[in-house]
Amino acid sequence: MPVPLPDNELQRVARLRNLSVLDTVPEPLFDGLAEAAALAIGAPMAAVNLIDAHRQWTKASVGLEAGKSDPREVAFCSHTIVASDLLEVPDARRDERFASNPAVTCDDGIRFYVGAPITLSDGLCMGALCALDRKPRMLSEGQRDVLRALARATAQALEMRLGSLRREALLDRIGQLASVGGWMLDLTTNELTWTDETCRLHELAPGYRPTLEEALGFYPPEARVRLRGAIDRARSEGGNWDLELPLITAGGRRIWVRALGSVDFGEDGQPYRLVGAVQDISIRRHVVNALETSERRFRQLFQYSLGLICTHDHEGVLLSVNPAAARALGYSVGELLGRSLADFVPPERQQGFRDYLLRIITTGTDAGVLELIAKDGSRHMWQYQNVLDDESDDPYILGHAQDITERFRMERQLRDLTVRDPLTGCFNRRYLNELEAEPDRRWGCITVDLDHFKQVNDTYGHQRGDEVLVDMARFLQRHLRDRDAVVRLGGDEFLLLLRNADEAAIAEVLGRLDASRATAPIAFTLGSATFGAGISLDEGLAEADRRLYARRAADRG
Repeated sequence: MPVPLPDNELQRVARLRNLSVLDTVPEPLFDGLAEAAALAIGAPMAAVNLIDAHRQWTKASVGLEAGKSDPREVAFCSHTIVASDLLEVPDARRDERFASNPAVTCDDGIRFYVGAPITLSDGLCMGALCALDRKPRMLSEGQRDVLRALARATAQALEMRLGSLRREALLDRIGQLASVGGWMLDLTTNELTWTDETCRLHELAPGYRPTLEEALGFYPPEARVRLRGAIDRARSEGGNWDLELPLITAGGRRIWVRALGSVDFGEDGQPYRLVGAVQDISIRRHVVNALETSERRFRQLFQYSLGLICTHDHEGVLLSVNPAAARALGYSVGELLGRSLADFVPPERQQGFRDYLLRIITTGTDAGVLELIAKDGSRHMWQYQNVLDDESDDPYILGHAQDITERFRMERQLRDLTVRDPLTGCFNRRYLNELEAEPDRRWGCITVDLDHFKQVNDTYGHQRGDEVLVDMARFLQRHLRDRDAVVRLGGDEFLLLLRNADEAAIAEVLGRLDASRATAPIAFTLGSATFGAGISLDEGLAEADRRLYARRAADRG
């Protein structure tokens, strides 16, 4: 049977990938949870399965292969993630959802399955902790409670694992970049001791022992006043200090340091020692300054750019919009924030917008043209190129677009100029060439030949003849449906092209035309034919012409 999809499938898959757990090596914690599930249920097989967009991946298992990927459509756990509680299948061969599953129908196949959803604290389900057996069975309520508890522990383990990964990455970065030295000042003797790292930070030889005034002299005057004030407050009030200050090394190099310290008090309540650390934070300071400068430039670019810029989440909800984009749609920025882009997409384009969301979440980038409805009801065409930023805790899509509405309109006008008759505004023969490329459909065609039109030109002139042609085009158009077309074949010949028309539809139009002959600007003769798949437009037109000439001959006879 078709595998059901959760309502929050897009957010769920994005959250799973953000956990950075897919395709990782085995880990004792998850192996232990799978083993505990097998022992608690008394089953020969158990697994921690995670459901990705198109596959089930096994993080840990007992009696099964860990690290294995299976198609999502055959995975039992694909059904568990849409369940509100445990999914228990006493006998898979008697369950229509799984009876034809290859894992069930094979020799020694699966008969019993139970899965508990692995649901994170945000309510998104990542997969299932499951147990399986090759014989039918039922669980006790106590066994079900144990499996639920183990699934909750698995969800917590996934979130703790992500937090641990981020902390480890941060500590590793700090270990690479940080240079931390220590110091101690004996307040009874005023003797200052530096560690070797502190000496190297000041560009002095290891073991150097400066005086307190010499140590303070490495700081510019304003920074020195701040440091002295912090130390005095700590000595009188207790506590510690943590400052970021500029410092000039012995070699004259200007750097930034983080100066930390605290006061040790004796049993008599008097301070007797200062201890602290100093860390070179120049790189971080430069990075912060660069980020602040970059952010300031981005804000200015975002605010004043003529391009259309926005960010939105995985559901299309707008998180930020620049003024140019808001103006293009006739809204204020405040009116757009928090609304979904889907609110501005025409009904017939909604499925295309959903396809766009799925593409950009899956591939990380997407480009194309999006049609949006402005506040005044006008339609705008935006050519966009968007990217997914999934490195933060809350991934978002950065969108950049250009309004090509005018270009799109001009392209349509240019196309119309090539397929329309400049005098009457009707379609011309080039339009028929385009229709030849359309999929097979049923057509109805009525050829119209103006009677004695040459005499109009000869008697009243070509200007009057042109007026008759324009009036005739309008007369014919009034008798057609919106989806039908009037084509000027040339000279005094017109074609009425009816889409998906049968003989009854043709007869109805012919009846209306015959009934209105008295109001036509000139007398005319009609011929008609219907044709479908396998018959070209040219062949259909030839048949309609043959009938027209036959009718004219009969009228004259």
